[in-house]
Amino acid sequence: MESDLNLPPLVAEIANGSVTWHRIEGLDYQAIGYFLSCHLIIEQYLDEYLKLLYAELDWDAARLTFNHKVSLLSRFKVGEKYDCISAIKHLNSLRNKLSHNIEFKIEASDLLPLTQYLTKAYEGNKSRVPKEPKDILSHFTSLACVLFAGLISGYAQVKANPKVLKSSHPEG
Repeated sequence: MESDLNLPPLVAEIANGSVTWHRIEGLDYQAIGYFLSCHLIIEQYLDEYLKLLYAELDWDAARLTFNHKVSLLSRFKVGEKYDCISAIKHLNSLRNKLSHNIEFKIEASDLLPLTQYLTKAYEGNKSRVPKEPKDILSHFTSLACVLFAGLISGYAQVKANPKVLKSSHPEG
């Protein structure tokens, strides 16, 4: 089916009154889609966490960029081992590269900050850290989302029952 997915050629060069065209070949639509899905699901978790932290904001009117949302987490503290914010920022920079260069291919080396996060989270056990880009993305997305899911659940419990220790909340 992927052979049916042809895109128009790109302009490669304009010189001396003529245009050279460049056909786009070998795009891995599945990898691109998976990467973007990982980015989107992490953003959804960030959104829900931020809505709990800053409930007074009109989120629909704010229309914050991903970078703005991450900036709101400047005081985010969960300990060095599970601090995924710099890796999330890097993931977003890769998404920006991908959105501005259709032929950008994500390699394992591009995911080094995610790999470093996984190494810390897995307590230095490098054998648990995957080598392939899709697997790195999968592990990172799962761990980042688990972190935020726990924070969201804990914060929701505190809001529902103010007697719950607020010390369990990283900013409170």
